[in-house]
Amino acid sequence: MAAKPREFIPTRRQRIDAITDVVYEYANLMVAGHYSIHGRAPWRTSCDDAFLLGCRKLDDFLMRAKRQPRRGQELDDVLALDYLPTNSTRKWDLPIWIGTWREPMNKQLAHITYSREKEWVHWKWVPQLEAEFRKAWWEFRDAIVDNEYGQEFDKQLTACQAKQGFGDIVLQRR
Repeated sequence: MAAKPREFIPTRRQRIDAITDVVYEYANLMVAGHYSIHGRAPWRTSCDDAFLLGCRKLDDFLMRAKRQPRRGQELDDVLALDYLPTNSTRKWDLPIWIGTWREPMNKQLAHITYSREKEWVHWKWVPQLEAEFRKAWWEFRDAIVDNEYGQEFDKQLTACQAKQGFGDIVLQRR
């Protein structure tokens, strides 16, 4: 019988250090969405894939209530709930992503299958999903009551915005 993975509880320092990676993933999602719409073929297609992979990552971060078990690995995913008070209720949602794309994208991103049921049309879905993830991001950010966490998220977002290539990308609130 395999040993049950122990529960991972990140330290405060681990949570603060992880904010850089969380913000990086959010910023990359926004960049990929921008270039999926405004980029030129053929690299626009790569931006579509990066956008969809970013949606999966942010979905896991924003929506998971607990860390997901993986074969033989510690359950150390960073979750939005790590930055909120204990027993907080999530105020954000991703209805288009969850209701329309979460399951079909599992096949489309990671597999070439005979049972792809949905056609991805970037110009139709990217603007909707980008807006949905942006809204969820800011609702998450507004839910952070710990000043140190909030300041670090803001600091990292400002740092991303200042990086080369991010000047035309809207990372801040609209």
